[in-house]
Amino acid sequence: MKNGVRFWVFSGVIIALVFVLTFTIKIPLMAGYFNIGDVVIMLSSILFGKSIGFMGGSFGSALADIASGYTIYAPFTFVIKGLEGFICGLIFEKLEGKKKWASFIISTMVSGIFMAVGYFLSEASVLKYLSSALNINRNLQFGLKVALANLPFNLLQGILSAIISIILVVPLHNNKFIGKMRT
Repeated sequence: MKNGVRFWVFSGVIIALVFVLTFTIKIPLMAGYFNIGDVVIMLSSILFGKSIGFMGGSFGSALADIASGYTIYAPFTFVIKGLEGFICGLIFEKLEGKKKWASFIISTMVSGIFMAVGYFLSEASVLKYLSSALNINRNLQFGLKVALANLPFNLLQGILSAIISIILVVPLHNNKFIGKMRT
């Protein structure tokens, strides 16, 4: 399979996996919801590269927001989750030649924390004004208080996803079959 075709096929599969895990396994919060789609974003970034991590994170997560009725989050999710995947893959690429465990831990933890900070900033500032200006999602509250209340849950989501990813990535990264699929 040529690299261009492989990229789009893998991206499509990862987008679908992120969507399914995000859409089906979620715990509602005051604004938004807790999910484990980040595990697939982190794993795909490490196993298949930052571009596929970006595609899966951005499209898969944003589609889950739209399908779940959190449409106002979708543009922010597209950017935050896409960059989460890109950052995870980029850090892993830069550190991969060094200690393997350190590269797994640092790339997933930094990207998980980035995701939490991204949602904190969007909930504390932009979403507050956007939701009132568009007069939508009246049942969702935004602002600094809600963003602060959600921050620990978003950090927990990012850190738990990083831990699960680290546990899963070791056997997957060493797997010869997956190694042949890397783009």
